[in-house]
Amino acid sequence: MRMVMKMAAVSAISLLLLCCSAISSTDSKEKCLNVATGANFTVLIPSAVDKSYRLRWKHNGTTILDRKNGLFLEGNKNLISEDGSLKLTNVIKNNTGSYGPEVLDKDGKNKGPFDVKHLCVIDRVPMPVVKATCMKLQDVTFTCKVQATTQDLEIKWLQNNKELEKETSPTLTRRAEQVKTDSFSCKVSNSVSFLISEAVKQSCIEDSFFFFFPETLLGINTWIFVGAGGGVVLLLIIVVIVCCVRTKRRKSLQLKEEGELRLAWTNDQHKHHQHNDPQDHHHHHHSHQQPAGHTGPRQQRSKQQRPRNPDQPIAHPQPSPRRPAQAPRPPGNIDEEQPPPLPQPRKIIKKAPKAQRV
Repeated sequence: MRMVMKMAAVSAISLLLLCCSAISSTDSKEKCLNVATGANFTVLIPSAVDKSYRLRWKHNGTTILDRKNGLFLEGNKNLISEDGSLKLTNVIKNNTGSYGPEVLDKDGKNKGPFDVKHLCVIDRVPMPVVKATCMKLQDVTFTCKVQATTQDLEIKWLQNNKELEKETSPTLTRRAEQVKTDSFSCKVSNSVSFLISEAVKQSCIEDSFFFFFPETLLGINTWIFVGAGGGVVLLLIIVVIVCCVRTKRRKSLQLKEEGELRLAWTNDQHKHHQHNDPQDHHHHHHSHQQPAGHTGPRQQRSKQQRPRNPDQPIAHPQPSPRRPAQAPRPPGNIDEEQPPPLPQPRKIIKKAPKAQRV
């Protein structure tokens, strides 16, 4: 019977200790002061401490500062403020733990006790990145990627910079047609910091023409083949343009040379006809002899005219001689330019000479 009672007493004591430890752990978690890694933090003291008093600060039971009558037996003046609060700069993981002050007056009497503060050093959240993936059912899935070094991260989604209350998953799926022009970003936070990613828009609707194309062809990315084909087409266009320009230039030079040759040939033919045409010599000879039918200027008559015989009949005018036929031209190029025809002499009726008066 006594054994049973002893066992019951031991069980009650163990249960009581467990409850006390649970309560103390809960209180410590509730009083934990979260500080971001690399930040500065001050552990406040309840009331100001006189410099003539002895002040001690302990971290996890180890004294890190001891000041007595203004003299520092441990630590230095950079660790405390004017009222005696503890200053921590550029905190790291090793600064995690409990901090408590101890104050003694001139007589050595403890002025406490003071509450112990629990400090928790937590890493800042890294910058998140959102990636959009096109699905086969014309859906788009946004994924929030974080290189997390801490736990208990909270994720929230923003659509057009407006927070979506019920979306806390690392992925977000939407119909691509419904969010064609909307932007999405994710917000990642913890107890000490938060960051928002850059906004991303879907591209599934724009790329729907190539949606069913294979990503690789013969082990090579399809876009490499597309780029190579475009380069070949561009090269062919350049070659065709260069050939057309060269052909046009060659044709223009050829036409220019032909025009110069025709002009030179025309000049030569003109000079040849002026010097060697027998009809020109014949015309020149008759112009000196002034034959019948002469078209040149008339000779001025003498002022003294012979008397006319009224009985003498008037002779009928003789027909003017016809122009001799032109000599045939030497055979040559039929397509060559022909010289203009020579002018025909005018037919003039010559009157019979008047009879002299007796």
